[in-house]
Amino acid sequence: MKIVFFGTSRFACPCITALHSQYEIPFVVTSTSDSPVKKKAQELNIKVHQSESPDDILETLKQTKPDVICVSAYGHILQKSILDIPKYAIGIHPSLLPKYRGAAPINWVLINGEKQTGVTTFIMNEKIDAGNILLEKRVNIYENETKGELETRLGQLGAELILSTINGLLKKQFTPKPQTGKEYSYAPKLTKEMRKINWNKGSKEIVNLIRGLSPTPAAYTTFRNRRIELLRAVSCGRHFPMPMKSRSGDLSHRTSSLGQIIPDKKELIISCGRGSVIIQELRPEGKKLISGKDFINGYRPKNGENFC
Repeated sequence: MKIVFFGTSRFACPCITALHSQYEIPFVVTSTSDSPVKKKAQELNIKVHQSESPDDILETLKQTKPDVICVSAYGHILQKSILDIPKYAIGIHPSLLPKYRGAAPINWVLINGEKQTGVTTFIMNEKIDAGNILLEKRVNIYENETKGELETRLGQLGAELILSTINGLLKKQFTPKPQTGKEYSYAPKLTKEMRKINWNKGSKEIVNLIRGLSPTPAAYTTFRNRRIELLRAVSCGRHFPMPMKSRSGDLSHRTSSLGQIIPDKKELIISCGRGSVIIQELRPEGKKLISGKDFINGYRPKNGENFC
């Protein structure tokens, strides 16, 4: 049986490895020159078609006549002309559909503080992640788990699920079920503006943003006019009250205390709108990854200095 794989992200790589171990993969299709999928295919000596438009390989697909097309985080919508070529066109998505359809489901389940997620396989159609569901597997999200860590776990789960899905289809064991609309949500692409930390928010919201963007594209703040990426953090129950208004009613001191670095020799503690955040790992602009304690010892922040 011949399978053509469309994908880009790291989540898709274990699926390619699993499929390659049991089936023929004439080639994979990816959308960027440096994608994890391209690198994995090259490791496995699988031919790669890099294309910004899936229509570019329409004729190649017709000549190849794959039995199955598998799609995971490819980045482009496949038109009916492509979906009609194989007997089965299967999507593999790292969420419990119909929740978190779209480009960045793993990021958004963490940013939104979800406790569970999973992987879903489904019959592809021309809409985004909207086809009838074949199989799904649910997992708990670990406390303080980052996007990179969760992506690794879901990638392995996706590899198991795609093999079970293809095996079930060949044995005609499935009755695909429609996605219900009441659970629908969307996981849009992340923008630079979304990555900037707003220290007015509560500690849990800030920690969820940091873990949802770690290790890439990374949440960031600034210190001494230089960008700092924050890679790992935990919420701290300690609350550091903001200064009272001055007699003149000036609120500048009150505002400046948001993002303030709290004096501590062992931990990098940042005051925020509700509670505080302990930064455990960070990467100053142009520098290597360091711990919060290393930052304190190296940069020696003064009383009243802020992340902003």
